[in-house]
Amino acid sequence: MKKYSLASVEGFTLVELMIVVAITGILAAVAIPAYINYVNRVKQSEAASQLLTARIEMEEFYLDNNRYAGTIGCLPTFSSSSTCLSSCGACSETSHQLKYYGFTVEAASTNNYRIAATRKIYSYAQTDKLIISASTQSPKVLNEDALKFSVYKWLFD
Repeated sequence: MKKYSLASVEGFTLVELMIVVAITGILAAVAIPAYINYVNRVKQSEAASQLLTARIEMEEFYLDNNRYAGTIGCLPTFSSSSTCLSSCGACSETSHQLKYYGFTVEAASTNNYRIAATRKIYSYAQTDKLIISASTQSPKVLNEDALKFSVYKWLFD
């Protein structure tokens, strides 16, 4: 019968375990903010896509009515009821929440419009805001720093 002593038993030492935990913590500190920022950029690109849809619908509205829509409820994608679309002059739906962003027509006249998509992501950051107008071909991001995630703010605020 073979005798085993405690010195011959193989396993992990405390130092090896601490090194693995430290490496895992460093990787998590880098990966978590990168992942959160990636998710926020995907949501922002979805809002940009919806603004392009709103631009197309605004041009269609102009062709039908010889003026741009004064409220977001006049556009089919952003209207929550069919009565708002049929009587668009009396539509009181001035903003619409679509998934992550809120959409509003900030300014509209017979020859120009401006549609904004806004979202408050973090309490410490600026509001993420994208706009599109009759004179722009693609949405513009007004506050580029609004998407940035801060580990320091997350841990200590």
